[in-house]
Amino acid sequence: MLASRVKLALVFAVAASAACGADLPAADGLIRRFIDASGGMAAYEAVRTLAMEGTVEIVGRNISGSVTMAQEGRKTYTGMELSGVGKIEEGFDGETAWQSSEPMGTRLLDGEEKALARRGANLAIFASWRDEYTSAATTGSEEIDGRPAWKVTMTPKEGRPENYYFDRETGLLSGIGVTVATPLGDIATRVLMADYRAAGGLKTPFRVTQEAFGQSIRMTFSKVTVNAPIPAGRFDLPAAVKALAAKQQ
Repeated sequence: MLASRVKLALVFAVAASAACGADLPAADGLIRRFIDASGGMAAYEAVRTLAMEGTVEIVGRNISGSVTMAQEGRKTYTGMELSGVGKIEEGFDGETAWQSSEPMGTRLLDGEEKALARRGANLAIFASWRDEYTSAATTGSEEIDGRPAWKVTMTPKEGRPENYYFDRETGLLSGIGVTVATPLGDIATRVLMADYRAAGGLKTPFRVTQEAFGQSIRMTFSKVTVNAPIPAGRFDLPAAVKALAAKQQ
C-alpha cells in the first residue's frame, strides 16, 4: 500500500511539473516580444553602429571613472579609466578578442571567452539568434531587481548555456547570467539592465551593472548614439595585442 501511494505521489508530482512547464510562454515568443518592445525588427536591421559614453563605479569601493563603448558590424571596443586602478580595455576586431589592463597586463581570449566576445559583438543578436544558438527554452520565472522576469536558457553553438531574463511586464531584457571558463577558473557573471530610453529608434539600457567575484561594477551612460560615425582606428588592435598575437602564431 505504501509503495502504491509513493508511486501515485510521483505521478502527481510529474503531472504538476508538466503542467507548470506548459504554462511557461515560448522562448521564441519572448524574444520576439523583446524585439518589438525595444524598437522592432526594422530598427535592428537598420543599426550599423552604436556608441555609448558615461561613468563607471565599483559599487561600495569608492572607485569610479569614465567608460566608452563602441560597436560596428561585428567589432566592439570597451574602455574604462578608473581612479586608482588605471586603464582597462577589451575588444574584438572580427578575428581577435583581447583584454588589457594596467594591473593584469594584456592577454588574448580564446575558447569560450572568445566565443562570448564574438556573440557580444553582434548588434542584433536576438534578431538572428538562431545563427548563434542551437536552442532557446523558457525555464522559469525569477525576480531581477525586484521585478518578475521570464528566464530563457539559450544554448550557443560554442560555449555553455546562457540565461536571459525578460521583464514580464515590459518585455525588455532585464538581466543576463553566464558562466565562462577563464585562466582564473570558471567565472559566473550576472549583468543587469535598467533605465531603458529611446536612442536612434531603439530602447537601450542607460544603466548596466555587472556582478562577479562578489563585486558590482555599475555603468551609467549619459550619451548613446546610433549610426553615428565611429572614430577611425577605434577597433584597431593595440600594439601590445599585436605583439602578443604575433608571438603566439
